Amino acid sequence: MSTTVSTAKLSRRRDIAGTAPEYPLERVCSHRYEPFQLKFARHAQQVLQEAKDVELEATHAGLVLRGETEAALEDPVGLLRDFYGSQVRVGLATVRYHHGVTLEQPYMGVRVRCRASDFDAVKADLLAREGALADSELTRSSGVIRVIAPLARLLGYSESLARLTGGSGREVMWLSHYAPVEMPSPGDDAA
Repeated sequence: MSTTVSTAKLSRRRDIAGTAPEYPLERVCSHRYEPFQLKFARHAQQVLQEAKDVELEATHAGLVLRGETEAALEDPVGLLRDFYGSQVRVGLATVRYHHGVTLEQPYMGVRVRCRASDFDAVKADLLAREGALADSELTRSSGVIRVIAPLARLLGYSESLARLTGGSGREVMWLSHYAPVEMPSPGDDAA
């Protein structure tokens, strides 16, 4: 299971230096009008004090939310938007890589249940996202597909699955492991 990552993508990565490796995704939230983002971040931490399955860090860039999946970050982001309205700016989800002896990226386990009529399209989509098929089963009425895939290739997957299945597909995602990132060859034009 190797993944090619371009130099441009690596420049946008976040390194994990021993902080919450079980949370491979992060989003930075900031206040549009607050000159001191650390002040905003500390207040936002209080707003989200009951948030579960996320790590909160107040920084000079704003509040950093860390979670296992995009779905885990949805509720805290929704609460911030409800509380601050259009004054809160929410950054894109960013994959966090381990940077040690080698650069490692997070891989997720994914289980999708869908209608039998959507099975082939869902399976093809997961394989196109560099998913390694763990198993699949198809009955007359439904199908289940299980894969292990790089998190970077799964960003936005919930919306994609909804489009593929007309909203009937259901997925569960969890952190499986970290594995080394294969660097592109010097002459490789990988995107």
